Amino acid sequence: MKIAIQVIILVLITAAALCGYFFTRSYIQAQEEMSEFSDLRRTYTKTTDAPICESSDFTIAPVTRGLPRIEIDFETLMSINPDTVGWIKIPDTVLSYPVVQTVNNTKYLNTSFGGLQSRAGTPFVNSINDIQNLDRNTIIYGHNMGAGRSDMFSDLLMYKDYEFLTANRNIRFDTIYRQHGWWEVFAVIHLDARSREFNSQQISFQDEDDFMEWISQAMSLSMHDTDIEITSDDYILTLSTCDRSVHGRYGRLLIFAVRMFGNE
Repeated sequence: MKIAIQVIILVLITAAALCGYFFTRSYIQAQEEMSEFSDLRRTYTKTTDAPICESSDFTIAPVTRGLPRIEIDFETLMSINPDTVGWIKIPDTVLSYPVVQTVNNTKYLNTSFGGLQSRAGTPFVNSINDIQNLDRNTIIYGHNMGAGRSDMFSDLLMYKDYEFLTANRNIRFDTIYRQHGWWEVFAVIHLDARSREFNSQQISFQDEDDFMEWISQAMSLSMHDTDIEITSDDYILTLSTCDRSVHGRYGRLLIFAVRMFGNE
């Protein structure tokens, strides 16, 4: 009996030690992942309301509807990672990251911007999107990191709250080819990845009617009503992340935004 108790105690101590080890390793990895993007944000982007000197080495976009100017040093970012294609930012959140694209939609699920193994991965554009001459719908994927973390695309879950949506309608997305400027959120959708009810992955359309029918579907599925009018000439940005609160492992939260007038 005494030996049995000693064995049980030893097993419990070992299990506790292993749990502590994996928790510590996970915590350190999370800090390293967040630190990498914080360094990129601090070093290669600037946000300002003040006039910008024409000699700046950064890509400069105009102020739109009183929103700030964003400067992005794409040249240096591309020297660090040639897969760099853009930058995405939502003001007043931690969501501000370089965006990459490669020949598949798997590499950056678990690869950091610097090319290392990473649970957080890097936000990436759908591999079939034309990032130089934007398709009518451009899709960017990013991880929801789960409880205790707000980095990557985790903050997108706050769009389920209508008050957050009304206070955070604007998303910044520029590419290495063009300053697309600010986009405005018009729909927030919970979707089952297995469902054929709505093709959120559609990037091109047969004609204007086909595009407008797709927009109508998106708006009808949205958990919030918005007062934004979409025209047949508009371009759409879709942000996609996991949300298991609905549909379990197949749950997706999709944020749809339209490119704002006057960005060109």
